[in-house]
Amino acid sequence: MTGKRLLMLVGDFVEDYEVMVPFQALQMVGHTVHAACPNKNAGDTVRTAVHDFEGDQT
Repeated sequence: MTGKRLLMLVGDFVEDYEVMVPFQALQMVGHTVHAACPNKNAGDTVRTAVHDFEGDQT
């Protein structure tokens, strides 16, 4: 399979399991992945977080 070029549109603050994990997994299988956020420039970063809801189903 030939790797695809993918663009992920993200916000200023993202969940690790919603963005970073898929981002890295897609790269791992050979795709080129870019993330873009409105009002950010190339090289800027967005914050990520892991929410741990102990005992709750989410």
